[in-house]
Amino acid sequence: MKLLSQNRLASSPQLSRRDALRLFGLAGSAAFFTPQLLRATESVAAQPAVPSLVGAQPGFYRFRIGSLEALALNDGGFAPALAECPFGVGEPREKVAAALDDAFLATDKTQIPFNVLLVRMGAELIMIDTGCGTLFGPVGGRLVANLAAAGIKPEQITGIIISHMHADHFGGLLDATTKEPVFKNAKLFINRKEHAFWTGATPDLSAQPLPEETRKSFIAGAQACLEGLKGRWQLIAPGEKLLEGLEIIDAPGHTPGHIALLFSSGSEQLLHFVDAAHNHAISFAHPEWTLAFDTQPPIAIATRKKLLDRAAADRLRVFGGHMPFPSLGHVRAISNHYEYIIEPAAIA
Repeated sequence: MKLLSQNRLASSPQLSRRDALRLFGLAGSAAFFTPQLLRATESVAAQPAVPSLVGAQPGFYRFRIGSLEALALNDGGFAPALAECPFGVGEPREKVAAALDDAFLATDKTQIPFNVLLVRMGAELIMIDTGCGTLFGPVGGRLVANLAAAGIKPEQITGIIISHMHADHFGGLLDATTKEPVFKNAKLFINRKEHAFWTGATPDLSAQPLPEETRKSFIAGAQACLEGLKGRWQLIAPGEKLLEGLEIIDAPGHTPGHIALLFSSGSEQLLHFVDAAHNHAISFAHPEWTLAFDTQPPIAIATRKKLLDRAAADRLRVFGGHMPFPSLGHVRAISNHYEYIIEPAAIA
């Protein structure tokens, strides 16, 4: 029977030698591996489905400033379309798009993250700003959750310095539902000049190239927060040192009382320039451009150049409220502009 099958195959005009070999090879393999294949199929079927990799990005990053322990925290952020981009007021949108393209960024929108800095200074946990809370809807309000992920409770924060009274910096102070303080044990600090500006009879935002209704909302939000925490504010001034290793720096323009902060420990320093620069590409490549949110645009431009000059000349490590998370880097001066050098994440 076997001989007959082979003879028939050999004499078949439609079956070539290659076909015969393929047929025998496959047949032999099937006969030999069928049990293994069945077991493999059963094993694959028993395995769990491949997990999805979609999810939220990590929202905190640990680092040091000399002997000081620090935590970068993300509160969210938004990405306005190019037509609504607040950078380069008065500049053609094509020019803004070109600046983004030069930095290998998307040209149809701009990224504006909200970042908060927390530093442990001896027995104090000092936080710079509080993010926007729920004031901007679902794009923000992640600070408390990211603090919890890092093992920090709101009641453990002992001091909060509000750099200026814009909603993405003070919005996390009050609970949206109860209107009670979120950080119940924290002392609250604000520049005396900033406090006076917003609590004055008519805060002047006329230089901001924004709709009148938007300017009114800025004033209403700032005054509501200041009033809601009345009696808790401690007024400070540039040049003061609240704690050893922390200096308050005058940085007006974005708002009249906007401040920057310099942390020092041993030979290491960190300059938190807050909102003196808003975008790691545009604000550095074009420091002369106006930002829509600047209360005093010419002063803001002068302050931006002054702080970036200092950071570049002194090779300071920098942190910014709206730099790419975790918001750490350095500044390089190039001719009449600057370059932001992102600091790589530490391995350990």
